[in-house]
Amino acid sequence: MSPIKKFIFSFIAIVLVPALFFLLLEGGLRLIGVGSDYSYFHEVTINGEPHFQENKAFANQFYPPSLGVAPLNNTITAKKNSEVVRVYVLGGSAAQGFPHVNHGLDRHLGAHLRAALPNKTIEVVNTAMTSVNSHVVYEVARTLPENTADYAIILMGNNEVVGPYGPSTFSQNFLSSLTMIRTLQALKRTHTWQAISMLVQSLRPSSGQKEMEWEGMQMFSEFSVPHNDPRLSDVYSHYENNLRDMIDILQSKGMHVILSNVPVNLRHSAPFGSSHQNDLTEVSLTRWNELNKKAEQAFELKNWEKAEQIYNELLSIDDTFADTHFRLATVLENINKHSKAKQHYEYALHYDTKRFRTNHVINEIIETVAASDKNQDLSYVNNVAVFDNASKPYVPGWNLLHEHVHFDYSGNYLLAREFTKAIMDDLAPSQSYKILAPNEAASIIGFPNHETNQVMNRLLSMVQKPPFTNQSNAAELANYTTNRKNKITAQVGKPADVVKRRQELVDKGLADWKIHYELAELNRFLRNNEAAYFHLSELVKLYPHNHESYIKLGEYLSGKGDVQKANEYLEQSLYYARNDEAKETQALGIMGLNYMKSNQYEKGQTYLEQIANDYPEQIAATIRSYGVLIKYAKQNNQNKDFYRYKNDVTRYANLLIKNERVDEFPLLYRRMAQIMTLADDSAEAKRWQLMQPSTSK
Repeated sequence: MSPIKKFIFSFIAIVLVPALFFLLLEGGLRLIGVGSDYSYFHEVTINGEPHFQENKAFANQFYPPSLGVAPLNNTITAKKNSEVVRVYVLGGSAAQGFPHVNHGLDRHLGAHLRAALPNKTIEVVNTAMTSVNSHVVYEVARTLPENTADYAIILMGNNEVVGPYGPSTFSQNFLSSLTMIRTLQALKRTHTWQAISMLVQSLRPSSGQKEMEWEGMQMFSEFSVPHNDPRLSDVYSHYENNLRDMIDILQSKGMHVILSNVPVNLRHSAPFGSSHQNDLTEVSLTRWNELNKKAEQAFELKNWEKAEQIYNELLSIDDTFADTHFRLATVLENINKHSKAKQHYEYALHYDTKRFRTNHVINEIIETVAASDKNQDLSYVNNVAVFDNASKPYVPGWNLLHEHVHFDYSGNYLLAREFTKAIMDDLAPSQSYKILAPNEAASIIGFPNHETNQVMNRLLSMVQKPPFTNQSNAAELANYTTNRKNKITAQVGKPADVVKRRQELVDKGLADWKIHYELAELNRFLRNNEAAYFHLSELVKLYPHNHESYIKLGEYLSGKGDVQKANEYLEQSLYYARNDEAKETQALGIMGLNYMKSNQYEKGQTYLEQIANDYPEQIAATIRSYGVLIKYAKQNNQNKDFYRYKNDVTRYANLLIKNERVDEFPLLYRRMAQIMTLADDSAEAKRWQLMQPSTSK
């Protein structure tokens, strides 16, 4: 055989045959539905029109599904109208709006843009997620559909060390090569990789351990990364390359990119971790501990001059201990040395070994990238300077942020105002426009409300756990959060007061769909059902993509006996159930019951049988559907159906018992006794009743 033929034969055997095998395997796995697609959006058809809807499995390529890290609910039309200004927001939990998800950056930005562009329809699509870094956000940008938005805002940087592939993460081990990270992610997206992973997982012996549950920042707090950790250079390099690539990708997809640096809490967020320099001798450490006790005593007594002197002595021994810088900064601002205080607050951030916050290195990268991009489709917003200016003579703290990185109302207001300016400078540079004052914006987005009270309760619970309890000002943070919660609770007032305030927005034509949703819920609570129905009807006109709105409309109209219209709304809700079986069976169950009540037995039978046949894992819904089927089969003298359903539900319940799944539905025996009573089988009803475990000790 000639050398050329040998080469061709070898190439076919080594390259083409394995490649063909992989392609066939990959195609076959996709065809039979093994594995998940990890694009950010799914394309779906709603009422015959193409739409994009968030893919809840997107983050599973980075985090275990049990953690529940997932995109926010978003449904948008695939074809954007020219009268619509659509903005994507990309980033982590700060960009998402945590803890005030319904009063975060996106809601503020929507209000500002509607005020500036009253003749345009504004759509702000928040793609941000909690605990994600640039590796994840890069995948968001890479998979966003082309020509679907006018602007893309990038606000990220807090999670570079603790997010996937960072040196402080529990998930996705640190890798120094960005090429390796992207190659690994590309492999994870293949259905072949996912099939192999599922097979390996199924062959592993059960450890008896529960699935990992989300515990917030506690999950990352055991890892320390000092300022001189050699891995940080790779973290910063990855961030810069991801950022540059994201900008190029988004611009190539027809979006003007708005890039912002990331303000953080310097003044009121003590370091989460501090460590001594490695070469500190025992003698020096002993001296440091002695001085630190004296410094803390002077600090507690508010003897600022003495405290300043001792903290400076401490820094002369070890200038890398983060909390020393923080305490000294606090001392300096109390004696009006604000410039020096700012320097030491920044040192405290720089030397913090628990890296939950964007630092000066990342913000300098953002500024450098913005300056080097000559494309006119990029705007840079220096929000760090905006926050600094708003906080003078101090540095940013609780005046703009809740804790370390998450913005409060005022912080989100400033971000939205500056992003609106950037959009207007690009969209209509010569056009004057209305800038909302803080109180106007608060009124329009309905801040605060009763949901805010719940949010503040959760926030207070969060800051009373590690790693916040490891901060030297943990007690002050808890007290501040408590006082703020109490103030907001008093500000919100009673439901009737909120309804009155929100109604003024409705009367002025300024209410967005979330205001109408809030009014619907408040009126329902106040038993003003007609008003609740009005607001639900209005909100589906403004935003026809909210699942709960259709369910509530369906329930209301079902109660009124308007079966046809109720079921139209319930059918519509299925477009937004997002493969959530509980939501799907809820709608199907109400529709089936509606048809049964309106003497449309066969139609009702179709929906209720669908639950029983297609959703056996939804135990409560399945048992309920059998109960309704038995009741109406009996009423309609459908004896064949009646006995079939009775046998089927008995078989189903016995299978649950056999498979030891009763704990998933503790009311099984009671519900079966009720169904058998409905079926006029008193003996069976008694048998099931006796099987119900006693609640007495």
